[in-house]
Amino acid sequence: MPVNASFDKGPAIEEWTDTVFFRPIGLRIARACLPTAVSPDQVTLVALLVGLAAGHLLFYNSVALNALGVALFVVSDIFDSADGQLARMRGTATRFGKILDGISDGARFTNMYCHLIARLIVAGAAWWLVVPLGVAAGLAHARQSGAVDYIRQLYLYLAEGGRGELNLADDMAAIPAHTAVAAAQLRFYHNYLERTGRMVPRSLELVRRLRSGLRVPDLADRWAELQRPVVRQCAWIGQNIRFLLLAVTVVPGHPAAFLWVTLVPMSGVLVAILVVHERHAAMVLHPDAQRLAQAA
Repeated sequence: MPVNASFDKGPAIEEWTDTVFFRPIGLRIARACLPTAVSPDQVTLVALLVGLAAGHLLFYNSVALNALGVALFVVSDIFDSADGQLARMRGTATRFGKILDGISDGARFTNMYCHLIARLIVAGAAWWLVVPLGVAAGLAHARQSGAVDYIRQLYLYLAEGGRGELNLADDMAAIPAHTAVAAAQLRFYHNYLERTGRMVPRSLELVRRLRSGLRVPDLADRWAELQRPVVRQCAWIGQNIRFLLLAVTVVPGHPAAFLWVTLVPMSGVLVAILVVHERHAAMVLHPDAQRLAQAA
């Protein structure tokens, strides 16, 4: 099969570290699993278990254990890349597989924030300061990751002819849930899409109007031109940079620094990205208003 079918999502949204490291190794794992009975969901479970072990190792005030924890997070992310590639190789990629992958990501990082909070409290920090800081940083992380994923999916959908699968919260009502587990997964995914969608309302308005029959001349070219720089800036708040941040803050013994950087400067970057992203969506939706503003 062509490598690109399971290797990348396109140069516009792939980070350099994904292109040269995570996806090539993940592809090797996926190819090794292809002739076996190992399922993509089982690979997701491996990613989850390794990620949980990684988060636990960050609890200890030990450079060696913390470095091992960061290394295990990297291994976990490699398996997180491999599960989707294996599903695409077999042609078995499903919405529920994507939901499970999202739950796994959430569990890995929630576990990490809980261990960092516990580490600071055990070290003598005031719990009434550390707990709100850790929870706020974890929520900020979740919003940053959700926004990055949605912005990239919007780019694939609008600039690259519908590549990938763009789901809206509205779409979930039409999906049948035959089991209690499936219903819980749908509720989780619906809530995730609804929360994330609130960050990009103009972009979602554009998608809904396109689905309703709106025609925008040269939409793909215009969206690509406007949004390619925005998508590239998402690397500053994406997943891969967090491994570097862990290495330079938590490993040397400064876990609070990781929480503060996640909460303050990275949230500032998110706000800047969203402002530009939504401004571009408004320009595509209302080109006449844009021309009037330029003329004024």
